Amino acid sequence: MRLYEGHIGKIPGTALGAVIALVSLLSPVGAFAQQGFFSTKPGTVLKWEIHEGNGDLFGYCEETLLSMQGDTRDARIQYSYMFYDNAGNSVIGKDPFEFSVSIVSGEPRANVTNISKAIKSGDYMAVGDLSSIPPDITVGSTIPDSKIVVKLLNVFNNSNRYTRREVTGREQVRVKAGTFDCYLVEDWEYFSGSGPFRVQSWICRGVGLVRQVIYKKDGAVNQVFDLIEVKNN
Repeated sequence: MRLYEGHIGKIPGTALGAVIALVSLLSPVGAFAQQGFFSTKPGTVLKWEIHEGNGDLFGYCEETLLSMQGDTRDARIQYSYMFYDNAGNSVIGKDPFEFSVSIVSGEPRANVTNISKAIKSGDYMAVGDLSSIPPDITVGSTIPDSKIVVKLLNVFNNSNRYTRREVTGREQVRVKAGTFDCYLVEDWEYFSGSGPFRVQSWICRGVGLVRQVIYKKDGAVNQVFDLIEVKNN
């Protein structure tokens, strides 16, 4: 979802790229026999602490799942986000950034209507696509390539792609939100025509993203996301 290049050397792209990073964390829908790597309960709030590659605190991302309808092939999902700088001040004003996600014939799409908030929030978004990760993965599994199509004001504009996706480990990950049983998924991601960029994501069944490390093209760490809070309202 990186739409543009942020101030810490974020993944370059266009003004649409930022939105896809958020959608990348999108959850497919409903109650399944085997739980996926995402939350499906409306009202669930996840909050991540974001650090720059040098370890300095950059800010926070808070996601609220507003509503969810449909199934893993065809769904309608509504999210709201708030983004805060390292002092805890909102970077998008007092109102949240809301947008809808749809899964059409198995392909996730993000519909963005507030371009100003999307651009301001680009540096605060994790990346990836949790919706296409099978619930039965094991260490050594290969995950199919995927992409997320971004719509700007209901016009199809761009897509982000995720390739060479593998499950390379399973471990207990301790963050401020607690200790989680996670699978480590590694992939290479293309944003708005730029990339590939290497990404490591530690994901927990029924929760979602617990930790993520995004690398620059030269191999240096660009950003680290750590889950600091999980609330079920």
